[in-house]
Amino acid sequence: MGSEPSILVSWYTDPTAIPPFVLSKDQVTVGPKLRPDQPRLMYAGRTPIGVYDLKAALESQGLPGRYDLVVVYADASGMNFPLNLHAFDCPKALVVGDTHHLKFPLRQMLEYAKDAHVDFIVSICNRHHLRWFREAGFARVAWFPSLAIRHMPRPLRSSRKPQIGFVGQSTGYHPRRSRLIALLQSSGLPLFAGTARREMAADIYAESVVSFNASLNGDLNFRVFEVLSAGGCLLTDRLADESGLGLLLDEDVHYVGYDTPDELVDKARDLLRRPDRAFKIARAGKEAFVESMLPEKRAVDLLGWIFDGRLDDLYRVPANDPAPRDPAIELADRVRVYEELQQLQLQKERPRILFDPSVPDIYRTDAADLRRLERVVAPRDPRPAGDWDCIVCVSPSGVECLAP
Repeated sequence: MGSEPSILVSWYTDPTAIPPFVLSKDQVTVGPKLRPDQPRLMYAGRTPIGVYDLKAALESQGLPGRYDLVVVYADASGMNFPLNLHAFDCPKALVVGDTHHLKFPLRQMLEYAKDAHVDFIVSICNRHHLRWFREAGFARVAWFPSLAIRHMPRPLRSSRKPQIGFVGQSTGYHPRRSRLIALLQSSGLPLFAGTARREMAADIYAESVVSFNASLNGDLNFRVFEVLSAGGCLLTDRLADESGLGLLLDEDVHYVGYDTPDELVDKARDLLRRPDRAFKIARAGKEAFVESMLPEKRAVDLLGWIFDGRLDDLYRVPANDPAPRDPAIELADRVRVYEELQQLQLQKERPRILFDPSVPDIYRTDAADLRRLERVVAPRDPRPAGDWDCIVCVSPSGVECLAP
């Protein structure tokens, strides 16, 4: 291997929406064509949508077939599930995309990872889901936050527009974000919300007193890093400890956090009234990003792990399980229940979940990283009254999540 490893990156989406990361100067990037007018950009070749033979796809386009590393970025959308990876005589790494929404997201990705026979599992946005891959038998798993971010620094100016800036999607897959944006608007706060290319988004973050973010469903999303990169004052929802947010940033130093809709409005209003405080937080957040979160650093550290076995503790996920496992309980069943509860968290602000006492403790422990769930264990008799969104109980067919 030369000074720069030869790397094949199999990307999963439109590069105008999310550009492929760059891991090496000697990199070949391929990906699917998802719309007729989609530009080629960084793609050296096109690949089919869905499940396909990656080796055959390269050969059909006259692309090289020998690499030092193959990296596949895939998610539960099913757009990019290349197989026949064993035809490449080199390490294979799977970067797991969204597992916090879509249909059967964890089950799909666990199944694909097994079918593809990958050697390394990487997560960027969902550190808390890596434990499922470890339990499924993948020994080499790691979290590389900000790996896929494009750093777009902007001049750090203290004089800013008295507005809340937001750039991104707020419909369809994002019910909570839609509700929160509507609340900010109805509260009479000055909000700029819309979609824009990455360059314009950076300008908006840099010129707004406050930059708003809400995760889709407990994920450490790209916008967190994009706001910091541009020097914006990040106002974002608090995430579970397992997400890793607290390992990177300190609340009220590098960003401002909120839990409830009312707290969001209060924090936004306070920052608009105190632009000096907002600027201080923006400056500290940008400094933290530049010091330790640049994507180039992440790429170097990723390759150091794969080729040399070096892995900083930041990227590791604790191997100890939070509760004893019963070998009689199948992992697939636990994942199924977790996905159902995760979907409830996506749809509702604070879902109330009642666990029947007959349900094994591991099911409740599995849901501990779903931060907005209110989990209650029912006494054996009588069942407590209440407005429950879901009752988790044992039935003849196994553990089920039932509407009350």
